Amino acid sequence: MIPNFKPQLIKRRSGPPPVKPAPGSKPPQTSSTRPTTAAPPSNRFKLTASTKPRTASPAARTESTRYLSPPRPRVQNRKRKVSPSAAIVWDTDSDEDSDASDDSNARKRAKTSSSMEPPSLQRGLKPDYKRRIRYHRKSSEPTPDAKNDVDRPIEPARLIDSIKLTREKWASHYKSPFPGLEKNLVVNLQYPSPGRPETFEIISPPPGSDDVNPLDDIYYTIEEIIQNYLPAQLVEDLKLSDEADGIVRRLKRAVFKNQPDEFQSALSKFNTIIKDNLDSISDEIDNMHALPLSLVNRITIQVYQRTVSYRSHLLRRVKGKETTYGELKPRFAHKIFEQTNLNSQCVFVDLGSGVGNMVLQAALQTGAESFGIEIMEKPADYALDQASELRARAKLWNISIGPIKLLHGDFLNSPETTAVLQRADVVLVNNKVFPQNINFDLLNKFLDLKPGAKIVSLESFGAGAGKQGSRNENNIFNIYEEEVFESGSNMVSWTDASVEYFIATKGC
Repeated sequence: MIPNFKPQLIKRRSGPPPVKPAPGSKPPQTSSTRPTTAAPPSNRFKLTASTKPRTASPAARTESTRYLSPPRPRVQNRKRKVSPSAAIVWDTDSDEDSDASDDSNARKRAKTSSSMEPPSLQRGLKPDYKRRIRYHRKSSEPTPDAKNDVDRPIEPARLIDSIKLTREKWASHYKSPFPGLEKNLVVNLQYPSPGRPETFEIISPPPGSDDVNPLDDIYYTIEEIIQNYLPAQLVEDLKLSDEADGIVRRLKRAVFKNQPDEFQSALSKFNTIIKDNLDSISDEIDNMHALPLSLVNRITIQVYQRTVSYRSHLLRRVKGKETTYGELKPRFAHKIFEQTNLNSQCVFVDLGSGVGNMVLQAALQTGAESFGIEIMEKPADYALDQASELRARAKLWNISIGPIKLLHGDFLNSPETTAVLQRADVVLVNNKVFPQNINFDLLNKFLDLKPGAKIVSLESFGAGAGKQGSRNENNIFNIYEEEVFESGSNMVSWTDASVEYFIATKGC
């Protein structure tokens, strides 16, 4: 232990501070009051008397400095908050978005099928009345000869059908759910747009496998279409969501009873309904002002499965892991977009964008102009593949996305990054394991941010609550107001526990 250093015990509260009882009175007894024991020592780390000075061991010093960041001056306007949706209960599957009720189209029908995504994923961001969600070609969309960076041209739209994945060499262990057929059943699924249908080979991976499951993909996709694209009266009249005889139930029953003809018949009926109601579907999309998270989740999963999932093991072999920490999950991205008020009029920047998940979700869910840069070649390459697939798949879902720009390079030495930071509204940087010099250089980069811009980070650039350090009046970060939040459980790839994250707003 460092001599004369007195550790502070930081108490987190998710509710209002307790009321002190009047002198001589007993504290009120409530159902949440816990029995108390003898008061702990004033210094809980010093349980026995000792006059011998102690110093930290080399192992302890190594552990305490594993994640280096700039010295943390005390910032007076720094606030500590617990995100409302993460307070007390860390399992955010039960969370409900406070703004979801503002958009009646987001939850116009109750879900009844067991194939649906968790109900918590139905919440959406605040309605964005300036965004046109229905697909329309923009002049800003890339052409085949457009350049994304010096290494590789942009691939504007390249749809990968499910059948391509299940017929490649890595899918040889799949089995048909319809034993007895000479060839595997091949079907088409029509999406809520005039575009061509997607082709699926009806086979199943082994139980417990993480491989692409064409049946689940079809079930979830149909449910999202019924939930978000079809007029409520049509769904009710045709009983498309009926638990006993709805379209998804019919498909599952056909698989259970080994009736491939019935499966194909039910799916063909659904495809006909979509084609016959494209005008009504267009009206429904035009009435949308925010995409439900479940729909965003379904599309991003499809994109990831068709471009990254089957070769994600190769990412474990990349060099440069000293600046790599993991990925933020879609629900965490949703929470960040909500807290920073990201919308279609904004510019989103991800410094260290990996395979591009956050950049793509920002463009899809909010319609924002989204920029990402990644220093490692393989993740950056996968990101371009994902962007190409998202452009094609969003069109298939009849959704217009924001402009996407992905670069392979060093964000500290990229002229394009410097230029986009001057326009950025929200900057994300997962700096959890960044060395000290990178965090210092980033602070200098952030001098170009405009007033009101927000920085979202996994490690504070300013003062840590309860940490020792003297205030430096000349510190760059004094022009920011920083708040700290808890993510809630299961929000990041490296742990199931809740993690801290920080949102700093640049002042004038």
